Parts: sequence; C-alpha cells; structure tokens
Amino acid sequence: DYGLRSIGFGERLLPRSDFTICHQFTLIGSGMIWNIYFGILALASGFLLSIVLALGKASENTLRKNVSGWFIFIFRGSPLFIQFFFAYFAFVNLKSVFPIVTPLTSAWLGALIVLFCNTAAYSGEIFYGALKAIPSGDLEAADAFGLSGWRRFRRIIWPTMLRIGWPAYTN
Repeated sequence: DYGLRSIGFGERLLPRSDFTICHQFTLIGSGMIWNIYFGILALASGFLLSIVLALGKASENTLRKNVSGWFIFIFRGSPLFIQFFFAYFAFVNLKSVFPIVTPLTSAWLGALIVLFCNTAAYSGEIFYGALKAIPSGDLEAADAFGLSGWRRFRRIIWPTMLRIGWPAYTN
C-alpha cells in the first residue's frame, strides 16, 4: 500500500472516520516513500547542476562567478520551508501570464524543483570547496606532463575533486 498509494494508485482520499492504526501507518508510510522519491531525484539531478555551479564559482569569468555565487547564496541563505512557499506562490502567479508553467503548480513538481535547486546549491558549495582543496602538487604534475584544458580537467581535476567532495556529498 505504501509504494502504490504514494505514486497515485489506490485510495487517494484521507480517511474521515474510523481511523485505525493501519490507516495511520499507510498514510505515514506513503509520505515516507514520497520523501525517498524526492531525495533520489533531487540528488541525482542536482549533482549535475552542482558541478556546473562549482565550476562557475571557481571560474575566472566574472559573469559565471557571480551567477553561480548568487544562486548558491540565495538557496543556501534562505530556509527550505520559505523556498517551498515562495516557489509555489511564484508558479501560481506566473500561471496566469504564462500558461506553460501550469504543471509547476502541482505540489509534487514544484517541491521537486525547489529540492533540486537547494540540493544543487549546497552540493555546489561542497564541490567548490573540493576544487579549492585540490593539492597544488597534482596541478603542477599535470603541467609537467603537458596536460592542459579539457584533458587536465578530465584526468586530474575531476577525479580529485570527486574524491575529496564525494564523502560530504553522500553524507
């Protein structure tokens, strides 16, 4: 019942009378399954954006650095509960102007977008710290071997950044 009710199969209404302990466990269990769904989707999709944000924040390009820095600052600096309310309010108001955002007013999709952005911001800061913590000896060795650009990133920076930041990300 938990997994099926949480994805929309089975009775969708809340029980109005004659609550039993089984009803309570089913309701609580289906909510817990939703949290697992959201957590997996937010972590999987937020990972890619977090890497982009970390690289943007470490970039020499001022525009990339500022956009990434502000994104991380806004989503890390405001409570998640407020982000849910603000996003839902924004989606509902944008629905009258842009009908294409109508699906975003469903609670599950709006919540998933907020969790995606929040996860990406926190993880982006983790991976930014990992980028800054790459030992200079690794970068000097890459220079000594003549690695530069994409090859340097793919062979040295990316694996070292993941090795340093992965324990904090999977925590």
